[in-house]
Amino acid sequence: MNQNNFQNFLDDFISKVELKEEQLSRAVWILETTGSKDAAMLVGSLSSELGILFSDKDIYEKLVFFEKQDNLDLLLKRQIHILINAFKGNMLPKDLLKEIATKEATLNQVYANFRAKIDGKIYSENALRDILKEEKSVDLRKKAWDASKMVGIELAPKIVELVKLRNKAAKHLGYENYFEMRLDLADINKAKLLKTFDDLKNQTDDSFNKILLNVNETLSNEFNVSLDEIGPWAYKDPFCQIDPIETSKLNELFQDKDILQIAKSFYENMGYNVDGLIDRSDLYEREGKNQHAFCISINRKKDVRTLNNIKPNVQWMETLLHEFGHGVYDLEIDENLPWLLREHPHVLTTEAIALLMGRQVYTKEFLRDFLDITDEKIFEEVELGLKRRQLFFSRSAFMITEFESKMYDDPNQDLNTLWWDLYEKYYNSPRPENREDKADWAAKYHVGLAPVYYYSYLLGEVFASTLQKQLLEVAQDDNIWKKDAATFLKDKIFSHGSRYRWDHLIKNVLDKSFSIDAWVEECSR
Repeated sequence: MNQNNFQNFLDDFISKVELKEEQLSRAVWILETTGSKDAAMLVGSLSSELGILFSDKDIYEKLVFFEKQDNLDLLLKRQIHILINAFKGNMLPKDLLKEIATKEATLNQVYANFRAKIDGKIYSENALRDILKEEKSVDLRKKAWDASKMVGIELAPKIVELVKLRNKAAKHLGYENYFEMRLDLADINKAKLLKTFDDLKNQTDDSFNKILLNVNETLSNEFNVSLDEIGPWAYKDPFCQIDPIETSKLNELFQDKDILQIAKSFYENMGYNVDGLIDRSDLYEREGKNQHAFCISINRKKDVRTLNNIKPNVQWMETLLHEFGHGVYDLEIDENLPWLLREHPHVLTTEAIALLMGRQVYTKEFLRDFLDITDEKIFEEVELGLKRRQLFFSRSAFMITEFESKMYDDPNQDLNTLWWDLYEKYYNSPRPENREDKADWAAKYHVGLAPVYYYSYLLGEVFASTLQKQLLEVAQDDNIWKKDAATFLKDKIFSHGSRYRWDHLIKNVLDKSFSIDAWVEECSR
């Protein structure tokens, strides 16, 4: 088979993949927006069918053979590399692929439909987060925090079953476990990743510990309890990931604002038209709908959508900018690229953009330009808050990444004890009492349904810090919502899709390799 014949064969195969992926994306959208049991079954079935397309041994061997050929067109070579990695992850018995897909769809349905209870009353995730953000009653805060974890008890045995199936699949493909397989197939070197995380932690530990002491003293005074009594219930989110002492003034600034209009104006200032994205999105909470947020490209063309559960507060302002960041990335990928290359090369690159956009909410320039705020005290508070957010979130990323690594190494161990052991290691704080019979780890959505993904958020934050510096130079201003900045992003990142491997794309953007320096500097000063 010559290169032309191979290209014809490839086009035929990819057309089948394209059709099946679009069908799956549409089914996922129905499931996430309705929580329908029928949609969950359809997602499981279509996911299995898509996986089976990538399990044909004859096609895989053709790809491996052609990858070794000399003088291959670079775009063709890149597509072959992507396909080989996709095949490696699916060269499995059909019944195993189907079982994994079915269990993942069932988990999705449980997450979408679960609603926590406090004293018999049902609370949405937004309502629980509101309690943790605003409530002064220690007793109610503890109940809300505990309620946010209750879904874990229901899901833990299902996740452990899924972990074992994923490991079975990984071993079938020659990997030690699923964690190592997922990193390898994403072109991530495990040793380098863990070394990077160690460096990030070690270089910011002093800053984190100083901030932690200030946080705990502030919370101790706020809730009139001793320092020894401060625990995760005192923080402003269920997983200790945001600024634990975020100024209440920041939330108040958004209470009477149309945050959707602000997000629209933000992107319009950069030259992006997000009207179509907004029209296709599902923006407000309701029963049966996924309570989280995400962006999905239905067909790798112009049908890009976001799911949100908007409330007029700073968290949802950040989330809207974040998800729309994913959206504009997808919408600006060059449509002339082969279908297989019309996506990001790694989740860390699209997360970097989304995180970069979202974090602008915590800058004085954003508050000045979009909310007409001029109070220097508020400016100072939000800038300190952004540093606290970065440091606390990084500890969560360290913790979840190591947890997943050890969970996939031994899913039979006491996972809740492991979870709190790592909490003590990374947050330098004692575990809460009476959690021995719980399954707090399983309440974290990503552990069950976005496995071996969390590291990407922190790598994305690190890359976002480097990008922020570069974009401010390009814009020649004190903010990044400028057309020159948007043009830079489109020309250097978005338009290329997956033309280059993620580390090569970053080198193309920065004229140097991936670096942690800008993020460390932000978190240490």
